[in-house]
Amino acid sequence: MQKQNPLARQHDIRSLLRFAAPSIGMMLIISLYTVTDGIFIGRYAGSEALAASNIVYPAINLVLGLAIMLASGGSALVARTLGEGNSRLASRRFTLIVCTAAVLGTLLALLLAIFMAPVLGFLGASPLLYEDCVRYLGILLPFYPAIALMTVFNAFFIADGRPMQGFLISLISGLTNATLDYVFLSYLGWGILGAGLATGIADLMSASIGLVYFTRYSRSLHFTRPTLELRTLAKTISNGCSELVTEASVGITTFLFNIATFTWAGEDGVAAISIILYAEMLLTSILIGFSNGVAPVFSYQFGARQYKELLRLMKLALISLGVFSLAAFAGSRLLAHPLIALFLPAGGHAADLTLNGFMIFSFSFLCVGFNMFTSGFFTAISDGRTSAIASFTRNLAGIVIFLTILPKFFGFNGVWLAVPAADLSALFLSAFLLYDQRNVFIDKRRQQLARLRQPVHVK
Repeated sequence: MQKQNPLARQHDIRSLLRFAAPSIGMMLIISLYTVTDGIFIGRYAGSEALAASNIVYPAINLVLGLAIMLASGGSALVARTLGEGNSRLASRRFTLIVCTAAVLGTLLALLLAIFMAPVLGFLGASPLLYEDCVRYLGILLPFYPAIALMTVFNAFFIADGRPMQGFLISLISGLTNATLDYVFLSYLGWGILGAGLATGIADLMSASIGLVYFTRYSRSLHFTRPTLELRTLAKTISNGCSELVTEASVGITTFLFNIATFTWAGEDGVAAISIILYAEMLLTSILIGFSNGVAPVFSYQFGARQYKELLRLMKLALISLGVFSLAAFAGSRLLAHPLIALFLPAGGHAADLTLNGFMIFSFSFLCVGFNMFTSGFFTAISDGRTSAIASFTRNLAGIVIFLTILPKFFGFNGVWLAVPAADLSALFLSAFLLYDQRNVFIDKRRQQLARLRQPVHVK
């Protein structure tokens, strides 16, 4: 089994990129169909509806955060179990994690349906935006279990050694979403309600295909009779908590950005940050996809105690991230005008705010990939605590601190500077953490060699 699993291969930089390519493609597709929603909302429902979708995002981010926590922590645990040669235990753990994701998605949808009014009030839905917020969140709630399952399956396609499956399913789902966006918004004129319905149907399709795949076609992981193993869930949650911190931080910082931009520029300011966050999602999808794509390889090699290979993989990953980061930054400068024009007509107040903010915000692309990789890397080697520290420093503490301080000195531009400043600060911590872990691997490798050199005493 281990020889057949692509996770066990000794990758060079080209084969590592080939292995990560489907995950990169998958993230690009997911980002594209999320951005497509924004484009259709902005074009056919207006900037107010676009602002409403961003107001609601932290509530949607809750289910994504819980699912990504289970997906990242669980896939790392399962890939490590496969690396240890125990495929039966890996399948049992996989089944438990999938069932847990479905249950959590259902419970969260019920809670938000009951408390929708106070939740939207807390998130800052103004009277002008409130009805659109209700429509968008209300239509998405029934699809929360599917969103959770889709997210978990995307991680386990890679752990199963078949990242291409995740890419193909994401491509089908993305095309479905884009087609339904056109039908529901452009042709039928359903506005933000149509955008939410298109997203929900696409996510349901992706989750359904994943269920069929792991029931009949999976290489290493198969559904078994679920058993409640609290220790496995505890390991999954503790290991994936950094990803929950990341997603929760995205929701919290989105909320704070909405408040800050509304204070400075009203609904146009919220529309501007909405577009910038859509553009960020698109341009960082390569960085996220690469980190997600290589994580199971690190988990597998860590489980197999291949410390020499882990050191080599770290070097290859960091070189690749350097190239991708430069490409994302260059793309942000070259594509700023056409990206913004996709959402809003040129020349309006909201478009001018967005362009100015994006040109400042885009400096974060030079650092963010390394910070994302650091958090994902420590999750992959089952060090959830360090991963959570790295994620919290960048995604919550740094952004909150700089979002509070910088506008006092730089005015509205200080709002856009908060993320680049947070990423630059977090980069120093990431470098320290990775260097320290590199030394740990070197020590463990030396210990392995020392044991091999010990003479064998024959009685």
